[in-house]
Amino acid sequence: MASKSEEILYREISEIDYLLILHIKELRIKKGITQLQLSQKMKLADGFVSKVETLSERAKYSIRHLPLLAKVLGVEVKDLIPSKSVTYDLVVLTLRKTNKINNDGSVSVKKVVEVINLEPANNVGS
Repeated sequence: MASKSEEILYREISEIDYLLILHIKELRIKKGITQLQLSQKMKLADGFVSKVETLSERAKYSIRHLPLLAKVLGVEVKDLIPSKSVTYDLVVLTLRKTNKINNDGSVSVKKVVEVINLEPANNVGS
């Protein structure tokens, strides 16, 4: 089996944005909608949702996206808001970026990004 190259990245993001991304991804998967389908149904660039969910990119959902997401996912805007309470303003995600392994054991050029740690950033007023 070929070895996977690994890269560690650090990404500062607001905790509410991070929780929102995770919650919308969970809803998307439950509805059986792909990243590409969600991007297209929202009339955004094909790779937009992928960039948001990857977390290593700077793309994120905005207030403008909430009604679009709600319509495509068949929920109310209020249902998009994560139920988990926000503890911090900003957090730092430690991400591990590796090459995906294909079914035949070969190393793909596609990358897989996973969150391996989340800690508070130097928050003002926390």
